[in-house]
Amino acid sequence: MFTSRARKMICMLNSLRALKRTFLVTLLLVGLSIAHPACGKDVVVISSFESPDSAQGWFSVNDGVMGGVSKGGFELTERKTLLFRGELSLKNNGGFASIRTNPRDLDLAGAKGISVKARGDGRTYWVGLHTDGQFRASSYRAYMPTTEGKFTETFIPIVDFKLQAFGRQLPGGPLDPAAIAAVGFTIADKKEGTFELEIESVKAVFEETNTGSAENGGTIVDVATGAGTFKTLLAAASAAGLAGTLAGEGPFTVFAPSDEAFSRMPAGAVENLVKPENKQKLAAILKYHVIAGRITLAKALEAGTGVTLNGAALQASFADGRVRIGSANLVQADIPASNGIIHVIDQVLLPPDETALPLEPTAFIGLAIERGVPLFNNGDAGACVAVYEITCEALRSMPGVTEESRNDLAEALAKMRTEKSEREKAWILRRALDRVRPSCSPTTPAI
Repeated sequence: MFTSRARKMICMLNSLRALKRTFLVTLLLVGLSIAHPACGKDVVVISSFESPDSAQGWFSVNDGVMGGVSKGGFELTERKTLLFRGELSLKNNGGFASIRTNPRDLDLAGAKGISVKARGDGRTYWVGLHTDGQFRASSYRAYMPTTEGKFTETFIPIVDFKLQAFGRQLPGGPLDPAAIAAVGFTIADKKEGTFELEIESVKAVFEETNTGSAENGGTIVDVATGAGTFKTLLAAASAAGLAGTLAGEGPFTVFAPSDEAFSRMPAGAVENLVKPENKQKLAAILKYHVIAGRITLAKALEAGTGVTLNGAALQASFADGRVRIGSANLVQADIPASNGIIHVIDQVLLPPDETALPLEPTAFIGLAIERGVPLFNNGDAGACVAVYEITCEALRSMPGVTEESRNDLAEALAKMRTEKSEREKAWILRRALDRVRPSCSPTTPAI
């Protein structure tokens, strides 16, 4: 017979064993929101797939829930990745396939962004973040372009995730990282056919990230040099006298054609452009690939149009299943540098006909207000902020803007970035645009 005290000790031991089993099972099933030793304390792994049980907790949701016939599912691979693949169909008003995790406590308060390492098929996917108590069909989403057959790591700032459902943006405040309870991926690019996205990891990043050469303070030129796939662009920038500018203080947003993009130009075109007598023409072409300011993909798509250093407008859009920059397809987005950001494109962009007059400052401000006001009045203050921010950044480098106005815009941008309310951010920038507009002269920018 056990004494009362012995029985209590046995009960305590059994409880501890049960608690230990529960803890181990939780680690196996989640394998997710624990700090990854190799990443350091500033990164938390939300999902990785080293364990045979890593796919537990994931499930698929396709357009069959609405009568569609698209097929999408997932499986673990021998490479310790999660393969999301299937076939998209537009029949019966369908057109999406998705996978996501079950909700759980991820404890991501303070996260600055999400980093996804994946290999795609050249199509553009959505990364979705779900919060507790959220309408099931909605999530905070951001675009993630992929490069066919190549693993890339994409960092998406938390501020770039917008609340959406059925492809439409919904009214609502910014995403609170502490509320994130699940992550997912969606393909809904209105293109029928097979798709394949191989995911290696999903991480939450708690410090502003600069990957690649940027970690060591690398400029746009340093990052492009280190990548090894922009040799022609760098040579052209040097021939045009712009390499020093791109290595300067900035910040700049560069839509960078790869070496492969340059190779698609007509035979002899590049060789002809780098000749000394064509320096001005080459500079005009390259400046058409650069916008003042650090503009993420999400901001570019929200704004729709930005003014390049060439003085001409450049459009960003989502069409035919791809993110388009002018006439080019976006290959890779949001590559950070110490003095800006790089977006890789698959085509060399040619500026509009030289007989077409570039936008002058007052007209540019008018266009920004014309686009921003309806967004603000319809409850999308964040998109309005994106339009005004890109406008303010561009104005700071445009001829016809006084030094006093440039300083005014710089102060407004700095103040805006410390403000939490999207509505107040929009008003800070709008007031600055109203202040500087009368002092802008209608000067045509020089190339």
